Amino acid sequence: MYSFERQMCKLKQTIGNMNHVEASIVEAYILNEITQFCSRYFGDDVETSWNKPPMNFVGVSLHRNTEFSIFASPRHSIGSHSQTRYLTIQEMHVAKLYVLLNCREVDALLW
Repeated sequence: MYSFERQMCKLKQTIGNMNHVEASIVEAYILNEITQFCSRYFGDDVETSWNKPPMNFVGVSLHRNTEFSIFASPRHSIGSHSQTRYLTIQEMHVAKLYVLLNCREVDALLW
């Protein structure tokens, strides 16, 4: 389905007056355009279609006080059941390399 067809389907669902179908579709389209245009000028504290948080955003940091900035990002398990999985030797080496290359606190020690 093309994006135009998807948009027309949404607009056809908003038909209120069956005697004036075209006018109802135009009214729904104009209302949608005005809403999107005005939402760009709201403050950052108002959630709009332009500033939605990421899909798995927690909103608060769930980390413990840690001395490394790399582990200070908000996180939570995705899904209803979290499973424990141990890393292989190769995955452990990749994880260590990631921490060494991306942690500000380690930069002072390496260089």
